[in-house]
Amino acid sequence: MGRLSGPGLRQERLWLLLVGVRSRWQLRLALARHRWTWYAAVVSFLLGLLGLVSTPLGSVPALLAGLAGVLLSVILLAPEWVALRRGGVALVRSRTTATPPVVAPAGLVRLPTDPSELAWCRPDVDEALRDADAGYLWSADRHALPKRVAAHTGAILAARVRRGTTFNGRLVRQDDELTPELLRRGEVRLSGTDYYSLMCSNYLSGWRVVDRRTGAVHVDGNRLPYAEDGRLLTLSESRLANVIGVSTLALTTDRKLVLGWQQPAATVSGGGLAAPAGSGSVDLTDVHDRPSGETFVEFLAAAMRRELMEESHLAPHQLGRTWVLGYFRWLNRGAKPEYVGLTMLDVSSDDLHGTDVRLVETPYVQRLTVDCAFDLERLRRDPDSLDCLPEDVAAAASMPLYMGLRALGAALRGGLALGEAGSGQATGSATRRETRADTT
Repeated sequence: MGRLSGPGLRQERLWLLLVGVRSRWQLRLALARHRWTWYAAVVSFLLGLLGLVSTPLGSVPALLAGLAGVLLSVILLAPEWVALRRGGVALVRSRTTATPPVVAPAGLVRLPTDPSELAWCRPDVDEALRDADAGYLWSADRHALPKRVAAHTGAILAARVRRGTTFNGRLVRQDDELTPELLRRGEVRLSGTDYYSLMCSNYLSGWRVVDRRTGAVHVDGNRLPYAEDGRLLTLSESRLANVIGVSTLALTTDRKLVLGWQQPAATVSGGGLAAPAGSGSVDLTDVHDRPSGETFVEFLAAAMRRELMEESHLAPHQLGRTWVLGYFRWLNRGAKPEYVGLTMLDVSSDDLHGTDVRLVETPYVQRLTVDCAFDLERLRRDPDSLDCLPEDVAAAASMPLYMGLRALGAALRGGLALGEAGSGQATGSATRRETRADTT
């Protein structure tokens, strides 16, 4: 791995091992309350076996009682074991994608290379992001999942958590739908959630929870983000996990993109696709130790930079300005909120030659491209196209990459001047805060 010394490599291997142990332990804890009868049956069997072994051979009644206890435990344990292995419900793929009715200024965007990938967005919100003053309000209170989903979380987790590196990280939920008015003079409410809740709600999109015996559909994941009349629920109305996703395009001094190629076996993301080098979720570490008076977009930009450094092996001094350029709700991910931005790097693509994915990120990212050709002028002329990318990269573009490019193209049309890459902190907006960033 690029830039890793011997001690550094050993530390990352140890961390990867600890992540695997932690993920398995977290899954067992999460499933324990759904399997108490199984554990009770096991304990009963062990106690009966212990009593049988400790019974004196001459005591025939005690021996028979011990045998009867063990036999009864086995009779109780067998159906519990079958239920544990098989489960009462099954996850079945759903081939349909729900599309909500939209009212201007909102609109639907389809990924050019895969029309089934859909995003809901508002151009007026994207414009308001560029000079937003809104703050944010953090609450440690957690929102409960819908009861029809919570009743099957054990079966969903047992079916979907297959890899030892999927652990239940603590993430940040967005509780308010964005509007231009909120971004100009309000506070965006945030609260805590976790990855398992995300898997059992937003990431249930594209799946149905079906009763194995009757075939009845308990939960249709495609319908969870929508009201009875088919409209898309606002984040204020929705009870799903709604974890905030962030992605930032990384642009080198010689105007090349840094991309991360997702693992083909990725749990929920499109395996093998090209994504922005900094792409992930806002987690609890992004909330801690933030400066007072920070705006919401500055908070998002800081989360984007953290993801970029974690996934791409970049150091803080190699990052210049970061702008938050766009917002959308990813319908194929349960309409969760997503933000896209741009980070100017203070290094060239040649400086990054040999940079590889951090070992702890290899379960999710298979490799980096640090010199992807990129036509800014072509993007400015047609933000809705992927023609600014090489043909092979465009064919494998993920939704976050496309939405990031689209937002950047719109910002360039609106007068965003990238200028010279220079050292600076996360700036958040693309216009009014640019002057302040120049002084940092």
